[in-house]
Amino acid sequence: MTSSRLETPTNTPGAHRGQHRAPHSSHAAPKKPPARYEPHLDGLFTYCLSVLCDHDAATEALGGVLALAERQGSRCPADEEERKTWLYALARWTCLRRLTEQKRGRR
Repeated sequence: MTSSRLETPTNTPGAHRGQHRAPHSSHAAPKKPPARYEPHLDGLFTYCLSVLCDHDAATEALGGVLALAERQGSRCPADEEERKTWLYALARWTCLRRLTEQKRGRR
């Protein structure tokens, strides 16, 4: 059925349903990592890249490392060298977990 109405209806069924939802985390603007992690970001990314051998996977893993570090913030060492060791341990755990998930997905 056609309409002789010239204006576009504003309540079209199914149109723009997502506009009232909270933004999805992947579409949100990236947050800047805390300054205390900044000196280690390049090295952590390089480490993740060497383990995962994929740029996108390494980027995601680094994001996971930083998120985990923030969640576990009370455990973050105050000493710079201990913090570096702690971050690399988180990176190792994150990368190994991702490799295990990939391996399980292939079976």
